[in-house]
Amino acid sequence: MNYLTEIRLFYDWLETHHLSPSSIALWHGLMYIANRAGWEESLCIPISRIENRTQLSRTSIYRERQRLQEAGLLRYIEREGRLSSVYHLQSFETRFVCQSGTQADTQPTNAENFVSQDMSQIGTQSGTQVGTIYKLNETKQRDNIFTSLEEPQGDIASKGKREKSSAQKEKKRKPNFNATSWLESLEEPWKEIMMLWFDYKVSRREEYKTELGARKCLSLIRRLSSNNADTAQKIIDQSMANNWAGIFALRDGLARGHPPDGRQYGQRIGQIIQSDDDQKRQRYIDKLKNAGKK
Repeated sequence: MNYLTEIRLFYDWLETHHLSPSSIALWHGLMYIANRAGWEESLCIPISRIENRTQLSRTSIYRERQRLQEAGLLRYIEREGRLSSVYHLQSFETRFVCQSGTQADTQPTNAENFVSQDMSQIGTQSGTQVGTIYKLNETKQRDNIFTSLEEPQGDIASKGKREKSSAQKEKKRKPNFNATSWLESLEEPWKEIMMLWFDYKVSRREEYKTELGARKCLSLIRRLSSNNADTAQKIIDQSMANNWAGIFALRDGLARGHPPDGRQYGQRIGQIIQSDDDQKRQRYIDKLKNAGKK
C-alpha cells in the first residue's frame, strides 16, 4: 500500500460517506501504525498504543473501530485475556484495482484513472522534491567552499594569534631541565643515590623542573648526611618508606608517617618553622626557669 494514495482515496471516499471525527482520527492512527510496521496484513496492536497515537479514550476506540468495521474500512478480531486485538486495514487502492479487473480492458474505470493520476502526481512531486533538495545541497556546498576561500584577514590573524598562544603554552609545559644528563655528570655513589630519589619523585609526579632545584636537593642530602653516602642512603630510604614528599634528618625511633622534630626541609603548606634565634632564646628561657627551681 502507498501511504499518500490511501489518504487521498480515503478523503475521496468521505465525499459520499459519513464518519465521525473520532472515527477519522482512529483510521489515521491505525494507518500510521500500519505504515511504520511495513504494511503487514495482520497487526497485533495494544490499546495503549492506539490511545497514545489518537488521544482517544479506550471506550471511544472500542466504539469507533466497530463503526469502521461496519463501513468496510477495517476488520478486527478480539482475543481473550490480556492479548491484543488483531487489526486488518482494508486498502482503497486494492479495492479499486479489484473493481477495475471486472470491467472491460479497453475502458479503464474512474478509480483506475484516479489511482494512476495519483501515482503519477506522487512520482512528479517526489522527483521535484529530490531535485530541489539536491540543488539546495549543491548550493550549500558551493557557499561553504567560497566562504572558506574568502576567509576575512581578521579571522586569519586571530587564528594565528591563537596558534601562537597555544605554542607558547606548550613550550612552557615542557621542562628545559634534562635530568638524565645532569645525573650522568655526578660522581659515584651520589649518582646512584640521586637516581633512586629522582625515580621516586617521578612516581609521585613531582619531578624536578630545573637544575637549580636538583642541585639544592643534592646539597641538602649531603648536609643532612654529613657527606656520608651510607647515611644519605638511609635518609632516602626513610622518606620513601614513609611516603614523604621531602627529605628529613635521620632519627632513631621515628614514628612512621611523621617527620622528625616537626621540622621539614622543602616546606609544607601551612607549616611555620621557627628560626634558630627563636629556638636558642626558648632554650635560654627554659634554662633560667629550671635554675630558679633549684
